[in-house]
Amino acid sequence: MMEVCIVVADGSRARVFELTHPQQPEFESGPDLREIVSLAAPEHAGRDQAIYSEGITGRNRTVAGGGHDYDEHRDAHDDEVERQFARDILTDLASHGADRNILCANPRMLGYLRDARTHFAGLEVTEVQKDLTALAPRRIHEQLANEGLLPARKPPGA
Repeated sequence: MMEVCIVVADGSRARVFELTHPQQPEFESGPDLREIVSLAAPEHAGRDQAIYSEGITGRNRTVAGGGHDYDEHRDAHDDEVERQFARDILTDLASHGADRNILCANPRMLGYLRDARTHFAGLEVTEVQKDLTALAPRRIHEQLANEGLLPARKPPGA
């Protein structure tokens, strides 16, 4: 069982990290974040290319000049993709059985993750309303340490 599991997520990507401590603290700095899983919602990532017939919605015009809007319900589809992705993220998080869980996501995705948690009774998490998916593990660690959620990295022998 791991001590701490950290998830950084947005609507199309999630990265799962564990906090690892140095085996020889007198010679190694640490602790560090180690990425253990990367998840993707491919349906969402390929939104305009693969799912829809054209990139943006438009108007269907008639010869007489009139027209009507058409809607492919893209927003509803994207919402459902993100809801399912949130459930997938939490399924993976629960499988690690960590003592502490930290979820970092933008407000929209955090809402989906919060809603999905109703299906995972007993899964305790600390929420951080920030999108950290594009950051390197050291920067993620630094951000979370600054908020008091993780121990700060220490130089060897400290």
